[in-house]
Amino acid sequence: MTTFIQQFFIQIKRFWRLAETRLLFLALLIAVVAVTSVGFFTDRADRAMNAQAIQLLGGDMVVVSTRPIDQSYITEAEKRGLNTASTITFPSMVSHGEKIQLAQVKAVSNKYPLYGAIEISAISGGVAKEIHINSLAENEIIAGNRLFVSLGVKAGTAVQLGQSKKILTHIINKMPDQASNAFQFAPTLVMPLNQLPETGLLTGASRASYSLLFAGDEQQIKSFRHWLKPKLKHNERLRTLEDGMPAVQQALQRGQRFLKMAALLSVILAGAGIALSSYSLTKHETSAVAVLKTMGASRWRVTQYYLLQLLIVALIAGVMGSIFGYFIQFFLADYLQDFIGQELPSPRWMPVWIGLLTAQILIVGFSVPHLLQLVKTMPVQILQRASSVSKAPLLLPFISLTLSILGLMWLQTADITLSLYLLIAIVIALAIFWVSALVMLKLIRKLGERWHLPKANHRMALMVVVFGVGLFSLLLLTTLRSDLIDRWQASLPEGAPNHFLINIQPDEVGPLKSLLAKENTKAPIYPMVRGRLVEINNKPVSPDDLQYKENQRAQRLLIREFNLSASKDMPEGNIITAGKWFEKDTQAGFSMEEDIAETLGVGMGDKLTFDIAGQQLVETVTSLRTVQWDTMKPNFFVLAAPQAFKDYPKTFITSIYVDKSKPELLANLIKKFPSVTDIDISAILTQVRELINKAAFAVQAIFLFTLVAGVVVLFAALQSQKTIRRKEIAILKSLGANSTYLRRSLILEFAMIGGLAGFLAAVLALVAGNIAAYQLFELTPQLNMGLILIGTALGAILVSIAGYLNVRGLLSVVPVSLFR
Repeated sequence: MTTFIQQFFIQIKRFWRLAETRLLFLALLIAVVAVTSVGFFTDRADRAMNAQAIQLLGGDMVVVSTRPIDQSYITEAEKRGLNTASTITFPSMVSHGEKIQLAQVKAVSNKYPLYGAIEISAISGGVAKEIHINSLAENEIIAGNRLFVSLGVKAGTAVQLGQSKKILTHIINKMPDQASNAFQFAPTLVMPLNQLPETGLLTGASRASYSLLFAGDEQQIKSFRHWLKPKLKHNERLRTLEDGMPAVQQALQRGQRFLKMAALLSVILAGAGIALSSYSLTKHETSAVAVLKTMGASRWRVTQYYLLQLLIVALIAGVMGSIFGYFIQFFLADYLQDFIGQELPSPRWMPVWIGLLTAQILIVGFSVPHLLQLVKTMPVQILQRASSVSKAPLLLPFISLTLSILGLMWLQTADITLSLYLLIAIVIALAIFWVSALVMLKLIRKLGERWHLPKANHRMALMVVVFGVGLFSLLLLTTLRSDLIDRWQASLPEGAPNHFLINIQPDEVGPLKSLLAKENTKAPIYPMVRGRLVEINNKPVSPDDLQYKENQRAQRLLIREFNLSASKDMPEGNIITAGKWFEKDTQAGFSMEEDIAETLGVGMGDKLTFDIAGQQLVETVTSLRTVQWDTMKPNFFVLAAPQAFKDYPKTFITSIYVDKSKPELLANLIKKFPSVTDIDISAILTQVRELINKAAFAVQAIFLFTLVAGVVVLFAALQSQKTIRRKEIAILKSLGANSTYLRRSLILEFAMIGGLAGFLAAVLALVAGNIAAYQLFELTPQLNMGLILIGTALGAILVSIAGYLNVRGLLSVVPVSLFR
């Protein structure tokens, strides 16, 4: 045993000196760095955005109702150690002298807000400070700037609210849960809940919204939600983090998908490099294995010997990769932290375990099949001067590689279905590469003698596949990194609408259009009516129906009223997926967003009945469509034919872009149309745009891992063929070939292999990139034919340079040395 250990440490030094081992280690290191850096970064970003979403929501969980909420919920929550707060929101008139303004009154309990604080200032744009509601003295209230402007008052002025006088002390700049009320018509007024009774405003007939907010640790919230769900009444609904800030979350999720895809491509490329390096290693170690067996080592002892060395390589790569990934993510996280405006949560250890597991899966799945063939080497092969292991059955390597790739994909996506689809896509891509390479090389073979091209063979086809896969990954990620990010940023360009105008009256539509036209502002104006879905195919529907029992989203949709609209032209960013848009002069029909239709179990040809202020509108679904929600333009779940709402009470809505340098447009508009409510969404728009730009930067940083992994694959593939090249050059030199002829032939062969690999890689990258753009990032596919020219040229240049550098040392060696 002692002798074995001594031999092991002697041999491990030799093992690490091998070029194949260094390439294998580098591939493992790149894979682990990519996985851990992205893992650390996305985990911290997720938790930070969840924290912000919680603030916008007002708590970890909120119960909303149109009636007073059962106080037993609060009692049970406090028993479980949760913090709670209550709010009541309703419209009411506020007056000062002869001026009257409708306000959205929000009465809140002493613990409000549970997260964050209310930001206030004495004057608009003045010095801000943060408070909680219990900071207000008796009879003090705070309100949004629009209420101050409408009443013509300053901070410290007494106003009439119901039966009591209250003092408006400060302007509200920001509230934690203001996003949930972004589209309210009236300015916000906030007051302590204990002052509400003296106003006499809240009666049984009041249109009030009641909310209970809960805050606690993750396990407490999860346990309480499990207790609460079955007890919710018909008029009560639960709001969670998903309702926090959908536009920002969608941008973040796109960025995270992008990062994980980049990391996954890096891992798969690294796996290819490991497989090629392992193949070269087995050929190099054939004689060493034969010597060990001649000295009496059993197959099991040889297996232990090499397996232990490989696992040590994987462990060192896993530890070093995790350390590098840990520090790299700090660079990415610091960049994002400036945007989020708060310190990111501390990194957790899970990405380290995933990184270590990734290294072990790669070494076992991509190297062990070669190792098992290596240990079958017989001592007689030394006497026969054999330079390769015996022919191996393909089943074991195929199963090993398939399971390993599937496992790696699942680690990155946590979705077994998506992982299977990706695996099938890889197999199809490999098959396409192999068949295309054989077909095109067959054509090249016919031209070979006339143009003095190298003779095409199966080895050349294999090299085309190997280089093609590497170039495909690089070109795909390049496409995703540049074209896709450009299109992603273009989906929210400078000049995107930053103000919503709502509560536009029918007689104001014409004059408003004229005013906007004079300012060269194009903005479609949509009618908007509120309607509740009451029947599907003449059958009443309700949240209590059996088919919606487990579908909370469907229940919420059936409880609340839809914002319905009508349009002659299909809104920008909408795409018909079934049926067709309303034809000219069409007076009937609904176009429904396909996701909502699926949630409610509605399909083409179904008849929907909406209750609109006591009147019923019945129409048939004539089309389904997808909607691009992050355009910051009016979008609707249900659109009707142009004249559908001509006999129904309605207001109108539009969105416009107001340049900061030209505020007079908005001032002029509000002056001419005082009943129109302006909602400024520029802060949300800026937040989403900044997040897209910062996510793009993060993707570019992760792209470097894939680039390095591609280089490793390139050199590993060349190294795997070096022994064969050595023999070929020796034979050609023995037959009289000089260095100039060999150099020209080798460069031409490598250029042909690289050009063909680059061409095939570019075509597949173009197809796969557009599929990813549509399926993963919900962007319109585009054809970039220049990518094919770039891919072909890049492949020819890279492979010819790298190939020549790899074998140039053999050109100056005498044949007898090469034969040795």
